[in-house]
Amino acid sequence: MSANQVIAAAIPANQPPAQPAPAVVVDETPFWTARDQMSLSDQARLRVAEEGLEHIRDFMDFKESELSQAFKNIRINIPPIAGTAQVDNPDGTVLFAAIAPIPAKQGVILPAKCIVRLKTASKAYHFYKSIERVPTSVSMNFSVTLKEFNIEFEALIKQSKETKPEVPKITKNVTPLRWVESFMDCLFRTFGIRDCPLLYVVRKDADVQSELDDPLLPDKAYGESGSVIDEMIKRLTHIDPLYKSDNASVYSMLEEATRATVYAPTVKPYARKKDGRAAYFAMMTSHIGDDKWDRLQKDNLKFLMNTEWNGKVYGLEKFTGMHRSKYVLLEEAAVHVNFQLPTEYTRVGYLMENIKNKDPDLAAALGSIRLNTNNMREDFEKAVAFLLPVCPYMKGKSDAKERKIPTVGAVVLKNASESTTGVDFRWYTKPEYDKLTSEQKQELYQWQQTKDGKAQINKSRNNNNGNNSNNYNNNKNNNSYEKKTKRQLAAKIKSLELKIAASNDEESSVTDNELATIIASAAKEESSKRTVTINDAKAAGPYVVAAQKIQGILKRKRKE
Repeated sequence: MSANQVIAAAIPANQPPAQPAPAVVVDETPFWTARDQMSLSDQARLRVAEEGLEHIRDFMDFKESELSQAFKNIRINIPPIAGTAQVDNPDGTVLFAAIAPIPAKQGVILPAKCIVRLKTASKAYHFYKSIERVPTSVSMNFSVTLKEFNIEFEALIKQSKETKPEVPKITKNVTPLRWVESFMDCLFRTFGIRDCPLLYVVRKDADVQSELDDPLLPDKAYGESGSVIDEMIKRLTHIDPLYKSDNASVYSMLEEATRATVYAPTVKPYARKKDGRAAYFAMMTSHIGDDKWDRLQKDNLKFLMNTEWNGKVYGLEKFTGMHRSKYVLLEEAAVHVNFQLPTEYTRVGYLMENIKNKDPDLAAALGSIRLNTNNMREDFEKAVAFLLPVCPYMKGKSDAKERKIPTVGAVVLKNASESTTGVDFRWYTKPEYDKLTSEQKQELYQWQQTKDGKAQINKSRNNNNGNNSNNYNNNKNNNSYEKKTKRQLAAKIKSLELKIAASNDEESSVTDNELATIIASAAKEESSKRTVTINDAKAAGPYVVAAQKIQGILKRKRKE
């Protein structure tokens, strides 16, 4: 039995076959003529229909320029055209059929209100088609839906004509994790050829939800997205011919962002087709995966829990600002990886536990927070606002500015009154510099980078170099004199030895006084005022060895 026979057998003999349900015909007349809609007169409605705009679906062929031309056409008066009678052949057949006369048509000038509403309806129709929604008389209701739609759409068009933002670059300090948020914001503020932010190109799902799953909100031109611009980003189709142009624009932005970086090879394979969407997801997969966000979460949470502040290097305002920025990064990471964000109570606890300063005012403020005064224990911003006025670091800077100029006896330390750490602004020798604290060294370095500091340091160095030069010359002369004296002493010792050897058994004619005179002349470098004798020969410094040697020789000769 064939399929048709089976179907026929299933239908009772006395029951006719089921007919398809008739199409529902919606009366669109109120859309065109109602006062709160297009508000067209009967004559204007007729002339507009003659131009081809008879049904709502006819807006497909009418954008702003086509509507303007139609409005010009219906203003023209059309005179009547007479008809012609039928012309027959001699055999009675019709040679020319009769032509009915065409009545005159009076021109219609549309009010500005009607023109604005028709143009708004055209924008809304093409908007619905671009986001794959079916325009209906309900969604095209001007007073309920299109009036608000037009406000948002006009603002969107103005925004699309603004100067395009600069594309953020990936650098050594701006890693892909930090860059991606800036790039997404740049895509949101950069409009493509379809007057939509380029962010729609890289949305997660390229396919558009059906209208059954994402219906329009009551009396709104958008669904759960919440606005006209977000509706376009979420639902603007990727099969439109103009999508390729926007996709290529996204690729150009990615290429500019990664140019001359190690991330450029990730984008390069998509250069031939200019596939910005594919290049973007390649970057996300390779360099901005969930593992990177997980590591970011751990690092920032570790900072909040373990980084201490003692008030010696920077102020409490900077420390609380760092806590705030780390929490913002945790919020960004929470979008990509699943973890529990610290509560306000936990954030305040991390802050208090890591403040390691014994300032009494600060301790009192922390005590008030622990008692949850004014609910500060459960509000991070309230706790910070309460702590900042008693920051010991800022109080120390304020006290330093009010400190009097320190003095030592009657000597005033130069520039010390301008210092917050009590360091004297001048040039220091190495031993002096080593005695300074790290805070004093830092402040001294900052002063040395100023114009006045550089000038004073150069002047001090020049003076010091001059002293060093004089010392060098003095040392050089002293060394030359010392060498000369040593040579003379050596020659005299040798002469004495020869004299002693020549005297044989005779008593040496060299007396103690003569030897003292020789040693004294050799020691003249030490002091010209001293009288050198045998007993204080040790005072001769480097010549004591020679003196002892001569004394030994003389003693041996006397014993012989």
